[in-house]
Amino acid sequence: MDIRTADDRTATIEALLNDARIEANALRLRLERYRRIIASTRLIMGHELKKPTSAISGYLQLAREDVQRAGLSEALSFIDKARAECDLLNELNAFYLDLLKVDGGNGDPTAERLNVAEVIEEAVHQIPDELRPRTRVKINMPDALPPATINRNALKLVVLNLLENGLSYSPENSVVGLELEVSKDMRGVSDDDLIKIRVTDEGKGIAPEDIKRIFMPFVRLDEATTSGSGLGLTLVRSLVDMCGGDVSIRSEEGKGTTVYVTLPLSVVNRWAGVVSP
Repeated sequence: MDIRTADDRTATIEALLNDARIEANALRLRLERYRRIIASTRLIMGHELKKPTSAISGYLQLAREDVQRAGLSEALSFIDKARAECDLLNELNAFYLDLLKVDGGNGDPTAERLNVAEVIEEAVHQIPDELRPRTRVKINMPDALPPATINRNALKLVVLNLLENGLSYSPENSVVGLELEVSKDMRGVSDDDLIKIRVTDEGKGIAPEDIKRIFMPFVRLDEATTSGSGLGLTLVRSLVDMCGGDVSIRSEEGKGTTVYVTLPLSVVNRWAGVVSP
């Protein structure tokens, strides 16, 4: 083989590789720019949408009082329907804001080293007041849990929404159980330990055909004792997926329901986010 020909081919390949690197770098810069624009837009939408819906809801309430005093039952019905739609929009916005709390609008959740027991306690304290008198929460977890490296809001929102869901489908004077344990990852996915969370209620259980759709948006079973949009378990699945975990449900009609969540004790290698010291 002619040495000059071989050198020419090598130079050509190196030039092509260099062009490819330049193009890839330019593409990366463009993607980063678009990503910042999308993140900024998401943050603006999440915070600004709340203002008009709150104002509309307030005006509808004032209008309802006037219409009720006037005895206009048909108009009252229309206003109530409008308020219901406004409430749904508020719940959708709350769902969106919860996701923003985790990824900051840029799709990269940040992780921090935290005390799992403290986060669980925060979640329990945030249970809505209207759910507290009906049912009590019984917590069972080890006295000494190892620290986790995970997004605080993701863990808290998963636990809070699981508890709210269990309380919503439980009869009065019943118990919703929250159990935590740490174990080795037997799935072969990683060498990390896992946080296993189980929330069990004493409700009527879920029919097999409903279990298949329970994580879908807006699914709300008839047995619920409180109102809601049906987005709680959808949010749970989204957050668990972001953490590289698993979620499943086991239920039997007439015997209650248990939701199982498995999360990596450390998600540093799964997220591009910055880890807080």
